Amino acid sequence: MEQALTGRVALVTGASSGIGRAAAVRLAGQGAQVVAIARRADRLDELAAQCPGIRPYPADVTDHPALSRCVDDTVAQYGRLDILVNNAGMSYYKRLLDSSLAEWRQTMAVNLEAMYVLARLVAPHMRQQHYGRIVNVSSIQATATEAVVGPYAATKGGISAWSRSLAVDLAEYGILVNVVAPGFIRTEMSVIDGVDETESEVFREWYAGRRKIPLARAGEPEEIADAIAFLCGDQCTYITGQTLVVDGGLTVTF
Repeated sequence: MEQALTGRVALVTGASSGIGRAAAVRLAGQGAQVVAIARRADRLDELAAQCPGIRPYPADVTDHPALSRCVDDTVAQYGRLDILVNNAGMSYYKRLLDSSLAEWRQTMAVNLEAMYVLARLVAPHMRQQHYGRIVNVSSIQATATEAVVGPYAATKGGISAWSRSLAVDLAEYGILVNVVAPGFIRTEMSVIDGVDETESEVFREWYAGRRKIPLARAGEPEEIADAIAFLCGDQCTYITGQTLVVDGGLTVTF
């Protein structure tokens, strides 16, 4: 396997499952030392046991002191910090009149505020070495959404807009900032009220059968991880402030 990231050190949030897990495995497979952050310590331990190069770091991304300790511990252990993959996210499914401000604030705290906090923590180290890659995971919900995911869509739109500004802000320090925006991806978050939306009758008939998604299938976490790995690598040298949509062509047909 190509060892394109040998010597690099990465932080990946939401790494216990789905896209975050796949990204951690992909980066470690390319030779990076990966610090995997998530709340579920048992899953992180399993991941680390299966994949050399991954160090588990149980933490909630809304616990800002824990994030600060994680960054400090990582730099103390490895001497550098090259890559940040901000992937942790959550959603709930309610229309406005059935939702609460507390739910809104929790979504903002996990999906958007934690990204700011971690970027603020890692940027000084990246600036010092005049090298860095920050990849923020957004969603096609930033631009094409539905009624029951308003706060989630708001955070994803915020991620895209903020990342463009951050790319301009940090460019002089050799730090590239980009966004990956997945479409329908088969993860735990695709299960809503006990039903996997990528296996539902509507998905099979409309998105796949009628090719609303031109590739006629859901994506896999590993396919998003490949996009993330590209943006994290040294082969990515002149791309910043961009959003890479990985959706099988879905947004082309809207």
